[in-house]
Amino acid sequence: MQGIIIGVKSARILAYLLCLASLASCRSPQDGFTDVATSHVEANVPPSKVFDELLKRDLENYFCRNSKDCTIEYEFLRDGPTQSGASYPKYYLWVKTIKGSTVAEEGAARVAAVEQKGFDVTHFLSREEISKSPSQVASIFPSALVDKITEKARDSFNSHN
Repeated sequence: MQGIIIGVKSARILAYLLCLASLASCRSPQDGFTDVATSHVEANVPPSKVFDELLKRDLENYFCRNSKDCTIEYEFLRDGPTQSGASYPKYYLWVKTIKGSTVAEEGAARVAAVEQKGFDVTHFLSREEISKSPSQVASIFPSALVDKITEKARDSFNSHN
């Protein structure tokens, strides 16, 4: 009888341990998406030691178009990259193009980090475009940034007029 009791206790302990082990290894489908998103970010975002240098280079290439005496200032509208599906990670910026000592253009930009080599500007809306047609902001930028972008355009417009 004692062997049966020990056998039952052992079976219960074994079942309990198997249950714990299976719970520890359970992953939700969301975890798989997170892994894919993380891998896309890691594969495309440049290392931190060259990140700003590459971003500034690519913004100057896009906005300055070989113009002399042109510089770029930018600020992130959101911390870190936004990853959606299998696309390149996106960053959202407020960009100022300065020619000489004058702000020649400013607005909201969406840039994609590409293969750790640099950034592509995928969209740009000038402050004038944003002020004239705020609805187009929502078609390009995440809804969480729409108010921030329209406010920056309004504030910028007011400070220049």
